[in-house]
Amino acid sequence: MKREAPSFEQKRYVAAVCPEYSPAYEGFTNSAMGTGDDSCDICLHWNDGACEIFDEVLTGIDQT
Repeated sequence: MKREAPSFEQKRYVAAVCPEYSPAYEGFTNSAMGTGDDSCDICLHWNDGACEIFDEVLTGIDQT
């Protein structure tokens, strides 16, 4: 079953709490572009949505 693509808000929230979050380029964050928001889109592990723990982290957030 194909899941719906996560929203930017979901990716931003997961990045804020994910223990494996790591920006693809050392020192690079969206804050350098003036938005101040990191998201899964710039994480080394994201791989166009193929992150292995995104759903687990998102589910953990939903339980709190």
